[in-house]
Amino acid sequence: MSQDGRTGSRGRRSVIQSKLAVPPLSERLVARPRVSGLLAGIVDAHPLVWVCATAGSGKTTAVVEATAALDRPVAWLTLDDTDAAPGRLLTYLEAALARPVPRASDVAGAALAAGIPHAEAAGLLAEAAEGARLVLVVDELERLADAPEALAVLAAFVRYAPAAMRVVLVSRVDVQLDLGAAGALGRAAAIGEGALAFTEAEAAQALARGGIDTVDPAHAVQVTGGWVTGVLFEAWRSAEHVPGSGGEADPLSGYLASQILGHLEPADRDFLEATSLLDEVTPARAEALGQPGAGDRLVALRARHLPVVWEPGGLRMRCHPRFREYLVERLERRGGEDVRALRCAYGDLLMAERHHEDAAEQFLRVGERERALPAVEAVVEAVVERLDFAVAERLLDEVAPVAPPLGPLTVAELMLAIGGEDYRRGGRLGDRLDAAGERERLARTSSMAAALLAWCYWHLGRDADARAVVAAAEPSPEVDALHYLLRLVDHEGSPVPPEGPALSGGPLDALVRRVNYAHGLVREAGQSPASSWAEAVTTPWRVGSLRASGRTDQALDLYRAHPRAWAPAWMHGIVGPELIIDVGDVAEAREVLLRGREDIRASGSLVFDVLNRLIEARLELRLCHDPDAALAILDAVDADPVGGRYGFLAEQSDTWRGLALLMRSPGAEALTVLERAVERMRASGRIIELPTAAILLAEARWRAGDEDGADAAADLALEAATRHGSNHHLLQALADFPAVVARRLDAEAGADSRWHELGRALMAEGVAIDLPARTTIRLAEFGTARIEVDGHEVRPRIAKSVALLAYLAAAPGHAADRDRLLDALFGGRSDESTRAYLRQAVHRLREVLPEGVGPCLDGSQVRFDAEVDLRSESDELTGRLREAARLQGEEQLAAILDALAIAERGEYLPAIPAPWADERRERLVELVGEARVEAAHLAFATGRYRQAEELVEAALAADPFRESAWRLVMRIAGATGDEDRVIAAYRRCRRALGELGTQPSPSTRQLLVALRR
Repeated sequence: MSQDGRTGSRGRRSVIQSKLAVPPLSERLVARPRVSGLLAGIVDAHPLVWVCATAGSGKTTAVVEATAALDRPVAWLTLDDTDAAPGRLLTYLEAALARPVPRASDVAGAALAAGIPHAEAAGLLAEAAEGARLVLVVDELERLADAPEALAVLAAFVRYAPAAMRVVLVSRVDVQLDLGAAGALGRAAAIGEGALAFTEAEAAQALARGGIDTVDPAHAVQVTGGWVTGVLFEAWRSAEHVPGSGGEADPLSGYLASQILGHLEPADRDFLEATSLLDEVTPARAEALGQPGAGDRLVALRARHLPVVWEPGGLRMRCHPRFREYLVERLERRGGEDVRALRCAYGDLLMAERHHEDAAEQFLRVGERERALPAVEAVVEAVVERLDFAVAERLLDEVAPVAPPLGPLTVAELMLAIGGEDYRRGGRLGDRLDAAGERERLARTSSMAAALLAWCYWHLGRDADARAVVAAAEPSPEVDALHYLLRLVDHEGSPVPPEGPALSGGPLDALVRRVNYAHGLVREAGQSPASSWAEAVTTPWRVGSLRASGRTDQALDLYRAHPRAWAPAWMHGIVGPELIIDVGDVAEAREVLLRGREDIRASGSLVFDVLNRLIEARLELRLCHDPDAALAILDAVDADPVGGRYGFLAEQSDTWRGLALLMRSPGAEALTVLERAVERMRASGRIIELPTAAILLAEARWRAGDEDGADAAADLALEAATRHGSNHHLLQALADFPAVVARRLDAEAGADSRWHELGRALMAEGVAIDLPARTTIRLAEFGTARIEVDGHEVRPRIAKSVALLAYLAAAPGHAADRDRLLDALFGGRSDESTRAYLRQAVHRLREVLPEGVGPCLDGSQVRFDAEVDLRSESDELTGRLREAARLQGEEQLAAILDALAIAERGEYLPAIPAPWADERRERLVELVGEARVEAAHLAFATGRYRQAEELVEAALAADPFRESAWRLVMRIAGATGDEDRVIAAYRRCRRALGELGTQPSPSTRQLLVALRR
């Protein structure tokens, strides 16, 4: 990691490209159209194909030939033992898929950064290939046989693979994958030993191609069962071979020793053994392993009959996997310094090739910790970022004896401490450095390390140590994040404002997100960081922000799906019980609270411990209605050094104490603590609980006879909720004291205030509110026109009454001048007939409404006689679109789609004959079209190409003359790699514009040229 703390790990993932290459075929290969044709047909017809057979049965060769015969791009991944780490496997799956499907690049990395577990990220990666008719081959699957987490990643990928994709799994052994519907009968197929076995004719061809004329093909097939390697290399001559058993008895080792290596010169044998560490042997790579004259040696070996594949026309050799395994086994038998030197040379080569993780494994395998240290330092943070915590822990443990007290590993260890919620570990590390006089030097050397260490100290209640470490560090975004965290202890003198520092894109964004939540910045807290590690440790905050914004169902879904291994103390000790309390389940809330307390104790976080107890007090108040039990808990919290000293905890304690005192008695004691809580929240900018505290203060002030002060506190609560962007906390507090709403409404002159909306929301939840009575009228205008009055449908006798109501719904104050109505409803006709018809429309509308509501003709104006709550679907549509315009990104897209759902119900006021309705219909069609195009652009920007295409095509169906929409169709086609559709979209655009006598603009033509390059 750089000194400024920006990891950039998602952009610097190093992969071994040879693992992603389709293996070359042997120059001596005998084409077997029987096998390749059979397998190609199976692959083309089935989403999932297993190719399972023993080593040397020709599995890989058959798959290479079969996929080459298909009209599909191929993504290939050859596994090795290190791919058992789920994050590493996911990285390689992404790299393999991105070759034929570039849009899949970084999908998995972005998914991990969104807090999505490895397996679910694999599912999203698979979905990124939607529409691509590719074949993904995963070879040597047996490497994962004992790695359940890696198998879960692969299983998820297969389950979510698009219908057009074909997945081929190649393995020596039967590997169990939980594939669900993807493995259902008819969707999956398998091919094994029998289909791959040589026929007599194929064996004859293969033997002749290999220059072997001393073997009877029929006899070879009979005694080997058609085992490909057994026939080609006469392994059936081995004493261990069981006639007719194919490769299952695997006599290859004995044969390789006696008949292959035994016929080679010692120097050739040594060369093959020494280079067996390499997946691909080239002259340069072999010489890097200390093999002089490697080019000449490869030329000589190319003339021998070996189970290897040569690059056509070159000197690049790949040993058959079983042959390579045998060579490695022989190499290991040498033991001692020879093997150590070779593995170290291989590690140096991997370092030069920037494959640091693989280099570290080679060094560590022979106990070379000192040489492994630079490799581990280079890669461990990337391993943490991909959330392979177990791998990172092992690497750190291996090099710990030789690692310096200060260095890159310190940051990784602190990231693991926080990622694993082991704050004591971070504290111990800091104390060791402090005892050696090195702690402040660490802070000066690395702002990231200083910030992470201070974060651990903060959790341990050691805010003074946290400040000392931060004070020694150089200014940086990471230090700003810690100053922001320390505002939760004491905001006075803080160098960062209440709205917090800007996000840097690094891991400490996780901390900024957490503190954002405490400051009531709910929307900001819910956004996903760019760092996978940051998201893994902040997912609980995303759940909390969903809960705080009232999206309980979404929060609950994310909570239930969250892996228990990630941030368990915070998720299950804090966020989970808060969420279950909102759901109203006392038993589960108490169970989750106590279970999470165990995770908190394991973490060592004194802050989490206090928060957990505060939530327990809330449980006693909100669900158990036991203020005495809550006060006993709060007394203990206030006596706690952390609970009394950390400002944000003291504010919450005062808030819940105020509620308990209000529930227990009407005395002035509640007023004192609530005044203190609200004042501290306003001064510090920590407003997450300000709506609650201010509503409680409004009640306390009213009981004390301060009616004006009560109204001011209620307005403060509303203002804080507005800053949250959610009424959730406000409504919860008002449900405790609904009289606050009723009293506040007395001061409202109109009937459409925010307080009226809150009152209606509470009533919808079953809370009794004394609201002024008025008639509610809802007008459905899209599809079938329909009027509902106080929840019941009514039907005026004439259609003009519906048109009249629609006009009044859109008019200011729901009143309109008679002449304007005549013009709108009758096209400007103003004779006795139309005036009589208007009177009839007014009368027929009045007779379906409650008595005394109206409307009526009052002189030259039509208005209602009483207050009405009149809302129409068209106003709701336009209002939602206005709100959406104030949002950005995912939130804006969701808001637009929510608004468009209204228009999807059908045409505006169908069968209503009125010029005004015709004009409004045209305006709404235009507005909806613009919204669809805007939503399509937003969907396109987030990679949702199918959704973007559906939206823009719907807009063009209504208005084919939107040239900007045609350009978006072209971009979508270009993004999916479909040049034909790019051209087709341009032609459709040209035809549409031709109807207007015009041609596509230069920008559209330039886009066509750019997308075809």
